[in-house]
Amino acid sequence: MNDMMATPDMGPHNPETQRRFCLLGTAGHIDHGKSALVEALTGTDPDRLPEEKARGMTIVLGFAKLEIAAEDGQSAPTQIGIVDVPGHERFVKTMVAGASGVDLGLLVVAADDGVMPQTREHVEILDLLGVERGAVAITKADVAHADRIPEVKAEIADLVRFTVLKDWPVVVTSAKSGQGLDEIRSVIRGLVGALPPLEESSIFRLAVDRVFSIHGRGTVVTGSVLSGKVAPAAALELQPSGQLCKVREVQSHGEVVTDAAGGQRAALNVTGLDRGRIERGMDLATPGYLTCSRYVDARIRILLRQEKPFRTHRNVRVSMGTRETMARLVVIGADRIEPGDEALIQLHFFEPVVAAFRQRFILRSESAQTTVGGGHVVRPISRRVRPLHAETMEEFQRAESPDAFLRFAEAVRRAGFEEWKAERLACEVGIEPGHVEEFRQRLEDEKTLITIGGRRVHQATVEAIERRALAYLKRHHANKPSEPGWSKDRFVGWIETRTAAGLGRSVLERLETRKLVIIQGPYVAHHEFRPALSGEDAAQMTQLVDEIKAAGLDPPEWKKLKTIQPLSRQRAKVLEGLAKIEPALVSFGPQRYISADAMERFKHTVRELGTGDRKFKLADVRDALQLSRRVVQPLLEHLDRVQFTKRVGDERILLD
Repeated sequence: MNDMMATPDMGPHNPETQRRFCLLGTAGHIDHGKSALVEALTGTDPDRLPEEKARGMTIVLGFAKLEIAAEDGQSAPTQIGIVDVPGHERFVKTMVAGASGVDLGLLVVAADDGVMPQTREHVEILDLLGVERGAVAITKADVAHADRIPEVKAEIADLVRFTVLKDWPVVVTSAKSGQGLDEIRSVIRGLVGALPPLEESSIFRLAVDRVFSIHGRGTVVTGSVLSGKVAPAAALELQPSGQLCKVREVQSHGEVVTDAAGGQRAALNVTGLDRGRIERGMDLATPGYLTCSRYVDARIRILLRQEKPFRTHRNVRVSMGTRETMARLVVIGADRIEPGDEALIQLHFFEPVVAAFRQRFILRSESAQTTVGGGHVVRPISRRVRPLHAETMEEFQRAESPDAFLRFAEAVRRAGFEEWKAERLACEVGIEPGHVEEFRQRLEDEKTLITIGGRRVHQATVEAIERRALAYLKRHHANKPSEPGWSKDRFVGWIETRTAAGLGRSVLERLETRKLVIIQGPYVAHHEFRPALSGEDAAQMTQLVDEIKAAGLDPPEWKKLKTIQPLSRQRAKVLEGLAKIEPALVSFGPQRYISADAMERFKHTVRELGTGDRKFKLADVRDALQLSRRVVQPLLEHLDRVQFTKRVGDERILLD
């Protein structure tokens, strides 16, 4: 059970904060002496497979450990895990897997060959992955003429001029003679000293690059610790399968350790995972942190050496972490990307993947022959977007804002009506889970959140579903102008399929409260809608409204209305359907209608009686209006139902 790997950034050298662990990845053309240099520095041959030794070439990732003594001679040495990558063009995806997440790079160029095709491609990959610190080793100095070294240095300088490698120190070495080995160690010591302290994280994540079984011990997974810390008994989640497991033992570089953290390679003996269901390219992480998605939004840069513009909707190979997956690349806001330009894009993966905010990746051609570009993740969990829609670009810009709180607010808005999970939001936004509650409280303070159906939801999310619901109502009215409205139950169901179970009625209540929709019996209609009436319908409705208005606060029951009595049952039913959505009328009971003006007069009297939290009785209303109990009681019961008033024993209070 052995192996090693990590992630980090920049900062001034400070012996007191110097990291004890970091990761260095090699890069360079095949047969330029990467493995030989690693063995000369560490005493470990990173080529462990018989086929590698027989062919004299690296095929899979190799690992070795280099300990650099502290400058003060007393502090614990820094343990550097070296990842040796293949140099052959057929193994570029393996090279990317090894280079992803490293702290330092070591570009190797042979003195006799100089810069070669894979040298160029590996430099591009290091640049796209943002490996900002490292060194260049000119190897095989013992087989090249002294005049050749300046030429190779000039080639390297020209190659890295516009990349993050431009200021890397160059050291001339020979693994055979030992030339430059002490200088390389000294350069690495200086690079390690300039690394910033590794930020502590409550989120553990490991990119799996090997899995095997040990008799009597079970499944062992090795990989790079990208963040956080792991110790025996820790619960982890394997993604994208979603399986849970527990850690039995942790090793690093073949030694049992109490824990492993960022900057280290780790071998985890796990329980609960079947060896046959784990493969390279998967991730082990804190449960709930990573979420599978077929859509990932990102910002990319297309390499300048590309001869033609990169057109939208092309298939690409995406190398992210230790995994390579096919995806369709959709350009946002344009139909192409010019060579050397950046752009916002959406990746439509052929199979679910997991990623985190700002995670870097490499893009290769569909045929895997060339590196096309690379970038970083903006939204690790997305859904299909409209690429040429202005609103899409605005959402992307909020999602990649340098302000973490703005990114958080956008993630909450995008979460819609789903329940929030701190770990998932942390992954989407690029923050620690501990900051989620702090940011949520800021949204509360800014009145950005709305309670609906017992859930706290972003105001913009609620307003968006309300706009869609109103637009749908309008379309229904346009298609069926003679109908009194849409079935209320079907309208609620339509909303719930786009929100969550139980929220449809809550949204409908909000719309009704703000008088954006009218509910009459089993129908709901847009507040601007009026049914298209035939001449006969219009005449009879006018007559009906006039009769009910004339009756004031004591309108007759439906069947006793003079307008209704001569009509057939079918005709009366049609007219009642129209009455239910007639704005000039209010239904205050089964087949009981009063004019809206009369109801307002009644409510005005009730409001005067209940002002100042005063309690009042039915008799008070009766006397104030000089009406009978028969008239007042059903009207008060209607006000109770619509929560204008509330009955408390024989008395009522005003709720309006």
